[in-house]
Amino acid sequence: MKGMQTMKHLPRTSLLALAAVLLILHGCSGDGHDHAAETPAHAHPPHTPKYNEVLVEFPGHDYSMEIIDERETTGLVTAFLTDAHFEPTEVDARDVRLNFVVGGSPKTYTLSRIPQEAGKPATFTLTDMELATLLCEGWQGEATASVTIGGVPYNSKLVKLAGHDHDH
Repeated sequence: MKGMQTMKHLPRTSLLALAAVLLILHGCSGDGHDHAAETPAHAHPPHTPKYNEVLVEFPGHDYSMEIIDERETTGLVTAFLTDAHFEPTEVDARDVRLNFVVGGSPKTYTLSRIPQEAGKPATFTLTDMELATLLCEGWQGEATASVTIGGVPYNSKLVKLAGHDHDH
């Protein structure tokens, strides 16, 4: 009872501050990470992409995807679908579509799902030197990724990150 009496005499602003601290410590959405540490420029540091090549952050704070290419060797393109914090997650997606405008015409590349290893992200691949070159050298205009997970379609822009050296 004594604790309740103490709270009763706290100014309203102190009670609001206390409530905010409790929400921060507990996590505002129950998804296990600290939203208070998020910044507007990038939704979830210190969670960072592994490869720093091409990044897709899907709306809804549910999923992210990294895309890497092996242009110098085989033309293999690999997309790793993770949760929003770049951690492995189980998804039922069968493929990922990457949509570009190539030579003035829309072009879609479909990466197929490969078996997921325990503790690894969902992985999708396609061997296509044209796509690998687009990803490596950059593209003109908007490029998007599309995937359906649990019957819900997700679409977002591809973001080319800093240059890379292909030493994966």
